[in-house]
Amino acid sequence: MKKLILVLLVACTIQISTQQNQQLSSRPCNINRDLSLEYGRATYQILVESFRSAAIRGNFHFVYAPNSIWIMVAAIAEGADFLTQQKLFKYLNLPYDPCIRQAYYQLAITRAFSSNDVYIDNLRLWLFDYGVTLSRSWYDVAVKNSLLEVSRAPIRSNPVAAANKIRRIMSSPLPRINLRGNSALLETLDYDGFWTTGFEDAVIKRAPFYNLKGKQIGAVDMMWMQRTIRMGYNEDLQVKILELPVGLNGRYRLLFGMAVGTANLDTIRTTVTGDIVTKCIESLRLSLVPIFLAIPLLEIENLNDMKAVMGDLGYNQLFTDPGVTRYISNPPALPSSYLQRTSIVFNTTGLKYTPSEPEPAEGAYTGLDPILGREYIADRPFVFSLYDAKTWACLWCAAYSKPTYT
Repeated sequence: MKKLILVLLVACTIQISTQQNQQLSSRPCNINRDLSLEYGRATYQILVESFRSAAIRGNFHFVYAPNSIWIMVAAIAEGADFLTQQKLFKYLNLPYDPCIRQAYYQLAITRAFSSNDVYIDNLRLWLFDYGVTLSRSWYDVAVKNSLLEVSRAPIRSNPVAAANKIRRIMSSPLPRINLRGNSALLETLDYDGFWTTGFEDAVIKRAPFYNLKGKQIGAVDMMWMQRTIRMGYNEDLQVKILELPVGLNGRYRLLFGMAVGTANLDTIRTTVTGDIVTKCIESLRLSLVPIFLAIPLLEIENLNDMKAVMGDLGYNQLFTDPGVTRYISNPPALPSSYLQRTSIVFNTTGLKYTPSEPEPAEGAYTGLDPILGREYIADRPFVFSLYDAKTWACLWCAAYSKPTYT
């Protein structure tokens, strides 16, 4: 019996050691298939589950960056204890194969980049106290693969100076910052992109904005145009979906979702799954005739407590259990704050401009699901998200329910 127990203990030790040694290599791996869509779909679980939490916390008027969360949590997973690492890899849909994992990371970190067509700036930073010594092996994986940056602050000796540094990094006044631990996780994402085809500058009209019961709750400045465009319908969520290309050659795709029938934003929040996200994307079809579009001019900025969101998802131990992060640093990293500031701006500007297409003949066949009708007027609460066109990973996700003028 003692021999059997000894054999089992040795086997478990070998298994744990093997799994913990599945680290990324500095040498390039040869992968003979395109992992773009695999990676994109791997991010959907954290997208939909964080959306459920962020929507409630933001009262359905918010924006946050789920892909940035996916990358940050992956960086933590690379230095987590064996059991937590297994749990996080499963949650993030990350493979144990280090070559494929590294390929996912390279796709992830290259989705958000600024150019002349789109300004999108994404920072992920782990701010450590000066007394924390980082593990070289974790640093080589997380920092050298650009999953995040690291910096230092006197969190223990001078928390006031540390808090002021955090405010500068986040570009936010942040009245209260929890610095009880020895580190803080910080993220920012700012977006301002050119539509692939711009809206008409001369056609911006003040228009009523309604709640989902049809009662006017304010007004917005609407951008209008008439275009042949891709639309779709998802019966699980009861939403009509609009796709608008952003950037050169439509390198990003902005999807809008408006509830129809008896559905509302909370229906979307509670019903959506990763598979439904995929169905929504696959439902998009190009209209055969121009569709009348109206989208509000808007600016949204949110400071999100992602520590609370991760707690909602069942991962409080990342912030409370030093055993979880013992392979990241000595003493083990205990981030007492996880903050994310996200801002987005919509205006009429496009890379090219063409006049609105002529109105189709009355009754002309659109080629779309009949429930979509012949227009897409975002004059009531809606959800909207920016996706990378190569991978269909979601860079930011938002909901709009509070009009500009009330």
